[in-house]
Amino acid sequence: MMTKKMTLHTKSARILILLSFIWFVYPRLGLAQDTTKTVSQQKQIDEVHVLKKTEARAIKEEPFNVNVIETKRYFNSTLDLNQLLTRTTGIRVREDGGLGSSFNFSLNGFSGKSLKFFLDGIPMDNFGSSLSLNNFPASMAERVEVYKGVVPISLGADALGGAINIITRSNANYMDASYSVGSFNTHKAGLNGAYTDTQTGLSFRFNGFYNYSDNNYKVNVEPIRDRVKLPEQEVERFHDGYSSLGGQVEFGLRDKSFADQLFVGLIAAQNDKDIQTGVTMEQVFGARTRESTSIIPTIKYKKDNVFIQGLDFNLYGAYNMTRNGFVDTVGLTYNWLQETTPRSGGAESSRTQLKQRDNEGLLSTNLAYALHPDHSLALNYVLTDFQRKSSDVEQPNNVTLKMPQRLRKQILGLGLDSRFGPLRTNIFTKYYGLHAESFENVTIENTSSYIETSSNQDNLGYGVAGTYFFLPRLQAKASYEHTYRLPEPTELLGDGLFTIRNEKLKPEKSDNINLGGLYAFTVHKNHNVQAEANFIYRNSKDYIRLEQSRNQPTGRKFINVGDVKTTGIEGEIRYSWKNLLYSSINLSYQNIIDKTEFIYTETLSGNLVTPNLNYGYKVPNIPYLFGNFDVGLRLQDVGGKGRVANIQYLLNFIEEYYLTPEQLGANNPDMIPRQFAHSIMADYALANGRYNIAVECHNLTDSRLFDNYRMQKPGRSFMVKLRYFIHN
Repeated sequence: MMTKKMTLHTKSARILILLSFIWFVYPRLGLAQDTTKTVSQQKQIDEVHVLKKTEARAIKEEPFNVNVIETKRYFNSTLDLNQLLTRTTGIRVREDGGLGSSFNFSLNGFSGKSLKFFLDGIPMDNFGSSLSLNNFPASMAERVEVYKGVVPISLGADALGGAINIITRSNANYMDASYSVGSFNTHKAGLNGAYTDTQTGLSFRFNGFYNYSDNNYKVNVEPIRDRVKLPEQEVERFHDGYSSLGGQVEFGLRDKSFADQLFVGLIAAQNDKDIQTGVTMEQVFGARTRESTSIIPTIKYKKDNVFIQGLDFNLYGAYNMTRNGFVDTVGLTYNWLQETTPRSGGAESSRTQLKQRDNEGLLSTNLAYALHPDHSLALNYVLTDFQRKSSDVEQPNNVTLKMPQRLRKQILGLGLDSRFGPLRTNIFTKYYGLHAESFENVTIENTSSYIETSSNQDNLGYGVAGTYFFLPRLQAKASYEHTYRLPEPTELLGDGLFTIRNEKLKPEKSDNINLGGLYAFTVHKNHNVQAEANFIYRNSKDYIRLEQSRNQPTGRKFINVGDVKTTGIEGEIRYSWKNLLYSSINLSYQNIIDKTEFIYTETLSGNLVTPNLNYGYKVPNIPYLFGNFDVGLRLQDVGGKGRVANIQYLLNFIEEYYLTPEQLGANNPDMIPRQFAHSIMADYALANGRYNIAVECHNLTDSRLFDNYRMQKPGRSFMVKLRYFIHN
């Protein structure tokens, strides 16, 4: 373990040296000369009135129910995109622990793979754990678009409940470097930049991140000694280290006759994770580890008015090579007191050195044609072909590792966008095609036997979205869709560690309705208010959710629940005064009811039908009421001209909810309690934002915070961040 930590800190030192080198050299590329302006120039710029709508405002005016998070305010913070998104209405990001832990993303009652994630419109389904949102710093993104319900045809997704689209920064020439350090030996580094030659059109873009933490925060547990639970006590997590390193580089041409953009690039990332617990905190590990490495070459092409006026085309291609490894080779049983007892089998759970080689080809194309100034037609096609090969030196003769594991998806979408005065509509249809290859257990009389299986499924979805402007700043929205969500590799094939394969998993389908309104107004010129409210309805069939047996803390699998009905309402109010004070409050309520009357289970001896004891009750282990509040103060020219100070207070609230079905037993005590998490962030910028320092305190009151299956999250923590930014 000591060698590993030394290696990780060596990486950290190398990154510091690299940042220092760039800090010294980059300004000499000619990017820094325009960052300072004379007072007269600054005054002249202040008098310019920009009439063009911001990108965020233009997106909000689309027919879709969408939130736009502009990340610039958080560039000086240490927040990752997960932490930023969980402050949005309808979203809960539920983590199993500290930095790098597994997480479950939930939006309006849908979670897991029901939601799709995109990087500049590119599907991230199988990018690997080292390229997940809890690794991306907020400073990497220009904005984040959160689509709830209907997703635009251009994204080409089989999303059931919504999509998250991360838009990376588009500055032509800039460099942004940062490093932060904090509690639990946590280190984070970020590096983003671009250089564009305006004469030749040559452009180079890059972004990268580094994260490390011991995650040795304290938790309250009942240690087990000799199969007897001891009284609750506070202990320190001791085997939960995490490190991740990744980046993206792109090189290409811009603004040419044959291409508006043509880029080739490479995305690469790697992470290492110690495994401290199973799915619950009842089982403790002291030596199990996992790792992941991803290498993804990419190509992007975009051209407006290709061949004829009004015909726009873009293409994205990638080949994802991800390698996952799991190691369990220490024959000991650990408890929370770090006491060990010998265990037979030479492992903490099941002896393995599993290697998974995941390869996926991805092609995404979009064609849009302006039929009329007020009407446009869009056609999108996405193809993904995922294949997995597995091996384990501990089980060289395991026949299941030699079985095929393949998943191919095709999604074809056609949409028409129209404007009729203050009314804008979007109608669409989508085809979903799935081809899966796996294997099935046909064991008879305790004799292991497996056969190869394959399945093909075709489904057709459709929908309509519309928005109407009663006033220039009073907008109403409504949408309906009949949509499908195809199973993902982890759901269908398992992950080889905690998640068990389910080759019989079926696609989810859902009828979704969204109704909402947005009103913005100004009082006495300086007081700006924006209010938004939305109603959601989801009627889902073959709902896919993670099943966890309490008597198997390390075993879980994805199953089709049957029917789940969700109704909910969410609202948000934002306020700002001049450019000094800003505040927002949001609240989300979602009533997720299990409407499956009977459970059908396939066994080797036939089908088993049993009543569903949870019929008519809330689906357990999902928060139903939660919200956020924040207030911030921005002080201009504090301590000198061009210096800005910001201080912000944030509150996150979650109402108590049942961990297990609420109707089990009288006064079911299996609850996750009501939670309040308080945070304070402050930053100070010098030289018009070139030099920045920030300090943060999260979970200010050191409250006990919990998520999935009552997994305890970190207590009070502190972070300090240094950031350097230049642009032209």
